[in-house]
Amino acid sequence: MDQVAGELHAASLSRMRRAMKYFGMLPFSNHLIPKLLCNLWLIVSIVISTQFRFTFDYDFTYDFMNDTFSRTIDLSDFVGLSTAQFIIGMELIWWNHYKEIDSHLEEIRYKLKAHLGQNVNLQRLRGYCKPIYVSLLIRCFLFVSVTVWNSRALTYYALYSELVTLMRFSEFTLYCAVILAMYQELLLAGRNLLEELQQTQYEPWAVRHFTIKKLERMQQIHGLLWQAIRRVEHNFKLSLITILVKFFVDTSALPYWMYLGIVQNSDITIQFYCATDECIKLVEIMVPCWICTRCDVLQRRFRSLFYTVTTDRRNRQLNAALNRLCMQLGQEKCRFSAAGLVEISTEMLGKFIFGMVSYIVICIQFSMNLMASKLKKHAENFTTIEPK
Repeated sequence: MDQVAGELHAASLSRMRRAMKYFGMLPFSNHLIPKLLCNLWLIVSIVISTQFRFTFDYDFTYDFMNDTFSRTIDLSDFVGLSTAQFIIGMELIWWNHYKEIDSHLEEIRYKLKAHLGQNVNLQRLRGYCKPIYVSLLIRCFLFVSVTVWNSRALTYYALYSELVTLMRFSEFTLYCAVILAMYQELLLAGRNLLEELQQTQYEPWAVRHFTIKKLERMQQIHGLLWQAIRRVEHNFKLSLITILVKFFVDTSALPYWMYLGIVQNSDITIQFYCATDECIKLVEIMVPCWICTRCDVLQRRFRSLFYTVTTDRRNRQLNAALNRLCMQLGQEKCRFSAAGLVEISTEMLGKFIFGMVSYIVICIQFSMNLMASKLKKHAENFTTIEPK
């Protein structure tokens, strides 16, 4: 391993780990007692959230007893939020493998330096991670501010659970940023190796053989990086797909609540709360989609470097090494997925937004038709009443 172990973790995920521990999401150690205490806090927080939720403070949004459609959407939001918090908590406490992932990433960093002479630029990595932390801090501050401004039980119940989902999803975004930085270093190492192949074309066989061996080591490092992506996916296997589904439900329902607030002339604070929450969730999902797509683009560039190599192609060992590397690059693609069901990319983001807009229109149209039907029925009942 590298002589200075843990620098990669310190530059990327150390602050997130610390925040999760202070926030009660992660136990302070791997012993059973801290895990049980953290699990107890998870159950208590869900119970408190449920108690806040069912105080029936609905005077500012909709008629809970008579508006069946709105009640169904509201209760679906609550079930989705509680389920997401429970799955995230259990995954972090009992099924978390972040230490193995951090060790695996440090191994890749060490081999990049030892075998290919390519140092991972920690300053660049910090430049990727700092905006993610700042964005998370700003979004959490905005969400807490609008919640306190509303000062209602129906918004307080979601405060802690929403912050948990934001932090968990931002943790995934940080891992994506680390993988992106690794791929950039691997791309630079590939370009340097091609230049070395060109320069050593007429060198003695011993020098030439050493350069060809680097291709095999590069193939091994790429395989390790592909394994790191699969490890990250496995670490977020349940929580990632759950959060994505929850975000889809929320981003589709929040504009409906804004529309309902405008129709019923409710307090402007609840409309501002919904608009802020909508923007927070859209920003949250856009960033990892862009990073994952960027990783895929870098891998295609890396693959194209070796498809067009023409230097000394009569060398059988060079041809064999290039063929093995290109075959691996064609099979082991740098794409993140949520439980193997949905690929995280800008293409998925486009489908997400299109589906969200479609459901918003459907919900508003259904609500309008339902209110029109009730008004018509009320008018018919009124006209059928005969005067005594």
